[in-house]
Amino acid sequence: MFGTLAIVTGLCLFASDPPDPATAEPIRIVVPTTASSEVDLAEFVVRAAKATGLEIDRPPGNLKLSLNGLAGTLSRKMLEATLGDDVKINVEPKALVILVDRALTTPGRRPEWARRIGELAAKCEAEARRRLQYGMHALKSYQPNDPSKPTICLVHGVNSSSYGFVHMIPWLENAGYGIVVYDFPYNRSLEESCRVFARDWLTFRRERGEKQAWSIVGHSMGTLLARDYVEGESHGRDVDALIMVAPVNQGSHLARTQTVLQLFKGLEALNGKRPSDALAHLGDGLGEAASDMVPGSRFLKTLNGRGRREGVAYHIIAGDSGILPVAARKQIEDQANLARSQSGMFGVLARKTIGDDLSDRLDEVTDGTGDGCVSVSRTKLAGAPEPVVLHANHAELIRAPLLFKDPGPVACMSYLLKWLPAPRAPEKPPGSTGRRN
Repeated sequence: MFGTLAIVTGLCLFASDPPDPATAEPIRIVVPTTASSEVDLAEFVVRAAKATGLEIDRPPGNLKLSLNGLAGTLSRKMLEATLGDDVKINVEPKALVILVDRALTTPGRRPEWARRIGELAAKCEAEARRRLQYGMHALKSYQPNDPSKPTICLVHGVNSSSYGFVHMIPWLENAGYGIVVYDFPYNRSLEESCRVFARDWLTFRRERGEKQAWSIVGHSMGTLLARDYVEGESHGRDVDALIMVAPVNQGSHLARTQTVLQLFKGLEALNGKRPSDALAHLGDGLGEAASDMVPGSRFLKTLNGRGRREGVAYHIIAGDSGILPVAARKQIEDQANLARSQSGMFGVLARKTIGDDLSDRLDEVTDGTGDGCVSVSRTKLAGAPEPVVLHANHAELIRAPLLFKDPGPVACMSYLLKWLPAPRAPEKPPGSTGRRN
């Protein structure tokens, strides 16, 4: 079993006159970081074990933890929760420094220290296994190059996975479509996720010998990955339709809360004594895509500066079932206007805090103008048809199982079936009468 430790003997750790562990300086272990202030967790495990007289196989995978900002705080807390109070984690320029109490290397405490290192190695391996779920996955309905069963690729959004389409898939399969789903770590930077999506798409099609064009149905942030591929200079010609459900084409102000939300989830996991769950949040990045989805971000400016792909049918579905009633919104706006109109320091602070985009932010959550996450106006895209607006919220548009356990009516389904290329009946072979002998 992976994680089994062999205590190294004959290393002269216990000389005839060893230093008193109670007064000795802690063991200092330095793990170099990348240019983007990330640390390789496998390297962390190997160095911590070796420096304290233990041997361990290097954990598999390429898991890197960010040491910046809120992600760095959660990374340190996760490591300290696993390794114990007698281990200190410090971030220094170009390095992560581990300070291990020498008492942990004494015969009486060595097994406990070995167990802690083994647990961290096991968590690293488990996270590497979890990541195997990412990429393109064909469902049983998928048949390469079958013109009678067009393929649809489903791309999920933030805080979700392909399981979010669980209520949509039976409708599509029963209508005659083959399904491929794409899973990805939704907190990495969108530039990285788009690059990996294109790689995975092309690799999957090449390995399957796929020649037919596919349709893509993306939800929320997933539409940005799809658009980046479809509108890329070197690819995107193997797509016949792009249907965007609740897309963040012009961004969403609520993206700013994503990093904090992920931090709370990670801290909740640690407080619940589930460091592995916290590691999953950290391994995928902590809200790194959030800044890319804020209106006016560099990523969105670059993406929206491209033209639409000729030959691809674009469609947009938006929702306007917000969580804030119109009357409540008016109250908020009236109070904000009153605060901003004040003179003196209070007015200055109010104007700075509220900002000039309050109306835009409220559009995202107000009933009639947004779906609770993105406003109808921000789903629009130059060169694409105007959105079809349904009175449904962000999750209800695809009936995401997080909120809806039963299949129920999937709000967007009738439009998908209308817009997607229709499945075709198999062609009769030459000379066939269509009759069975």
